[in-house]
Amino acid sequence: MSETAYKSQTPYHKKESSVLVICCSGYDFLPYTREFLEKHLGISEGSYDLLAVPGGAQFLLLTEYLPKFAWVGHRWVKFLVERHRLRKVIAISHEDCGWYKDDRLVPAFLQKFGVGPRSLKERQREDLREIAKSLQRVGLPIAIEAYYAENHPDGFVHFTKEV
Repeated sequence: MSETAYKSQTPYHKKESSVLVICCSGYDFLPYTREFLEKHLGISEGSYDLLAVPGGAQFLLLTEYLPKFAWVGHRWVKFLVERHRLRKVIAISHEDCGWYKDDRLVPAFLQKFGVGPRSLKERQREDLREIAKSLQRVGLPIAIEAYYAENHPDGFVHFTKEV
């Protein structure tokens, strides 16, 4: 018989979600992403579905380079939207993302040789716009928003709306 390792401090209460947030799982921007969602967009903690993976929603664009990865990502999104009756998807990318900087990925390799946007930031912002188009092509009845987060010289993280 197993012993309880931990008991939550609050009783379980099932909440309804209407939003799917897709963001990078990187520990450095995740707290600011949550703050942005809750304080700026007014989406209370625990009332949104969170899909946090390395590189965020970029997996939706990898149809040519990693088709199985993209296929699974689209299936996850479609499942969550349909099963949880979500009405909005919010995609968030962040500055200095390790996934985007990794040389093992084909898109990063192409980037080094001048294919696509010139800087990593430009590439990520363009990807956010392409992600929104990709989600629209799936034909799900959802609103789509995309944001780029960056560490600003004022010492705070700024979020810019891309879509």
